[in-house]
Amino acid sequence: MLEEMLDRWRRGARGPLPQLTPVQLLNALVLIDQEGPVGRRALAQALQINDGVTRGLLERLAEQGLVEVSEGTGVKLSRQGKETLQKYLKQIAVRKIMTLDEIELVPGKVSVGVHLAKRYRPGITGLSQRDEAIKVGAEGTLTIAVVNGKLSIPPDNKKVAELSPHDDARIRELFRLSENDLVIIGFGKDANRALSGTLAAVLSLEKR
Repeated sequence: MLEEMLDRWRRGARGPLPQLTPVQLLNALVLIDQEGPVGRRALAQALQINDGVTRGLLERLAEQGLVEVSEGTGVKLSRQGKETLQKYLKQIAVRKIMTLDEIELVPGKVSVGVHLAKRYRPGITGLSQRDEAIKVGAEGTLTIAVVNGKLSIPPDNKKVAELSPHDDARIRELFRLSENDLVIIGFGKDANRALSGTLAAVLSLEKR
């Protein structure tokens, strides 16, 4: 969906949006959904893009009926926008996106977790997910898999319960996990970078 939208914009009369990536487009939709109504400047800062690109993005989203723009209050997702986002998230197995603030596994950092249903496969190491997160400004990710009922961190399968019983219990409570589910936790110096990194890591799984 993201690539299709960007490709359609590239071929449209307005021309392409420079700098905009699938991660930034998904990040924009998730941020607007969670924070809306949100101002254009705040969105530009969160996405780490300039004001002109943000304006172009919002104009295109509005033309497609995905957002509603109100003078003075900012932009929020329309009903169609919410349905489109939820449909896409379901398509890539995302069940929940949640700010975790600070966790014991990553002390001193803001963390955002994404629950992915049944996405664990042998061979997932978490390394490419971490690399993609770092590219967009996060400081890293933790990939946690449910294997034999235990929360494990590949590639060496360290058990979360042994590293932090508190985080093990909290992650289970927040995400209601099942066997072979994944939780990807992105972290950084602020929630925006943590979210961006987490979403980049999630999208990297689609390239496998």
